[in-house]
Amino acid sequence: MRFIDKLINVLGFIAGVLLVALSILVICDVGARYFRLFAMPWSLDFAQYGLYLITFFGTPWVLRTNGHITIDLLVSRLSSRKAHKLKIISSCLGGLICGVLFIFSIIVLVRTFNEGTTVPDNFMFPEWWIYAFAPPTFLLSMIIFLRWVLRPSTADDLGEAQGLF
Repeated sequence: MRFIDKLINVLGFIAGVLLVALSILVICDVGARYFRLFAMPWSLDFAQYGLYLITFFGTPWVLRTNGHITIDLLVSRLSSRKAHKLKIISSCLGGLICGVLFIFSIIVLVRTFNEGTTVPDNFMFPEWWIYAFAPPTFLLSMIIFLRWVLRPSTADDLGEAQGLF
């Protein structure tokens, strides 16, 4: 499990770097257009794919560190025993959903690979490259949920895991 945690940290770090790069790119693009210095026609494509990658690279890290939004009105009113059971049930459901998404993302990835289609954009590349990031994300998320099912205490003991290092 240490390898998986390190992989999740690396993906979270890459998502953070992409977010900073994307922010700098937007600032440069707006400045270049405002001062009529030069055109950056590829910046929109980079922003689109960058946001896509940030989402898929950052998802396992946000999930593992409980950084996602939760509405715990019901859980806060339950006894600790019932809240614990509800967390296990929701983790089972999350793992199942991620497993289904993993299977379907593999199907889409294989289908687009076999078809050999390309993305008609400023950057020309095979379409399956876009779909290659989804299966590992769903697999890692499923592993996190299953870890919480098998060891529910890890879902609550995240004090040291809030940062990347």
